[in-house]
Amino acid sequence: MTNYWFISAKYRRGSMLALATFLLAFVVIIIGAYTRLTDAGLSCPDWPRCYGYLTAPHTASQLESAVQKYPLAPVDVKKAWAEMTHRYFAGAEGLLILLLVGSIFFTRKAKDSKAIAIGLTLTGLLTMQVMLGMLTVTEKLRPVIVLSHLLTGLSILSVLWWAYLDLHIRDDFFPKIRASARLIPWIWVGLLVVAAQITLGGWVSTHYAGLACIDFPYCNGTLLPNMQWNNLNTDLISIHMLHRFGAYTTATTLGILSFFLIRTRSFRTTGMVMLSLITLQITLGILNIIWLRPVWLAMLHQSVAILLLLTTITALVKAYVESRNTMSGDWRYA
Repeated sequence: MTNYWFISAKYRRGSMLALATFLLAFVVIIIGAYTRLTDAGLSCPDWPRCYGYLTAPHTASQLESAVQKYPLAPVDVKKAWAEMTHRYFAGAEGLLILLLVGSIFFTRKAKDSKAIAIGLTLTGLLTMQVMLGMLTVTEKLRPVIVLSHLLTGLSILSVLWWAYLDLHIRDDFFPKIRASARLIPWIWVGLLVVAAQITLGGWVSTHYAGLACIDFPYCNGTLLPNMQWNNLNTDLISIHMLHRFGAYTTATTLGILSFFLIRTRSFRTTGMVMLSLITLQITLGILNIIWLRPVWLAMLHQSVAILLLLTTITALVKAYVESRNTMSGDWRYA
């Protein structure tokens, strides 16, 4: 029986806080993608303020003051508001995470080791994310920092989803059907492949290499362009093609995994969702290239990648719970 508060049905209101925090984390990542895709990441040259203000400068006096304080950073009001909106939502997410962690540590006195691990992990990730948010501005969008910022946000999202899933698995969200523990290592492989591909996608995005190749399956008329593997930090074609090769690997790996999930009755729905998302993601990836990466399509592409990550986590948590129940022989949920 699990003791921490958002796993027990008795504390369902606490679980709604976990869900709200997860949903807000998802929104923050999408707004961050919009900010990056519209080149609004440095629209506020300072942090946490924007030209010294708590909002984007918009009045005549504020605009005049902004020009005087930052003469080398001309004000783009629309982009500055996009950046500040991202900061507002990120701040709200941080407050919800702190409230969630406080509830974990104090509501149930954190006697459960899993509760302690989740609380400490969220605290550490939040601290890291705040620091990376500041460095993203002060270091002028250095790619490795922007990528770390994205991956830390996704890590927070994944931990929140894992915790929330655990609640619903124990509250009969999934049917109580035995599943083979042999699925677990293969789901882990799928999860690692998805994580690696998202990392490659982030590397493409931070280097603005999405349009380094403008046709498909060719790259600027060449099926296999000359790539400089020693310059993966500067050669845009190599960065783009590495992500494309990763897409082939990811599609193949998850396609095989979804086939085995579909063959397992209790995982059938999860497998079908995974296969549908793979098909959609491949289509979106191709359209992003041949349509020259419109912002809305690039955001949809990133959103589906996140959904693939969450679907794989769903399968993994479910496999662990069913495997644990199988070994214990106890089919009663706490």
